Amino acid sequence: MSSSSRVAEIEVVVTDGGARKAAEGEKQPDPVVNVYSAAAYGDLERLRRFVELDGGGSSLAAPDGNGYHALQWAALNNYPHVALYIIEHGGGVNAEDNSQQTALHWAAVRGATATADVLLENGARLEAADVNGYRAVHVAAQYGQTTFLHHIILKYGADFEALDNDGRSSLH
Repeated sequence: MSSSSRVAEIEVVVTDGGARKAAEGEKQPDPVVNVYSAAAYGDLERLRRFVELDGGGSSLAAPDGNGYHALQWAALNNYPHVALYIIEHGGGVNAEDNSQQTALHWAAVRGATATADVLLENGARLEAADVNGYRAVHVAAQYGQTTFLHHIILKYGADFEALDNDGRSSLH
C-alpha cells in the first residue's frame, strides 16, 4: 500500500476513569412524562394516552409550569401530526406563553413549515406579536429561517414590513 492510500485509524481514548461505561449500563429515565414532553418528542401514541387519562384534553389547553403550551413544543420540533391532534383536542392554536409568543412563533425558530401550515390552516393569527412586537416574520429572520419566511410571505401573505416595538422590520 502506498502512503497516499493508507487509511488512518482513529483511536478513541476514554479518560473519565470508567464512569462512561457505568453510565452506559444504567437505564436512562424516560423523557416522556406528560403531554408537554410527549408533544416535544412527537410521541402521538403516548400523548393520546395522557389526554385520555386527564379526561379529554384539559391539559392541552393549560400551560406547563414554565408557561409553555404543548402546542408550542410540537411546533418547535416540527411535529405537524401532533400539532393537529392537540388543536383538535382542545389546545388553543393562538395560546400565548408568558412573553405572548404563540406556537407559530416557535415554529419560526426552527423553520417548521409543515407545522406552520397546520397552525395557519386551523386559525393561527399570522400577525400575532409578542411583548417585543415580534411576529413570526421577525423570529424567522432572527434565526435565519429564510425558507420559512419565504413560505409564510408567499403562501399566507405575511407582512415582512411589519415593525416591532423598536421600529424594525424583519429585513433589519
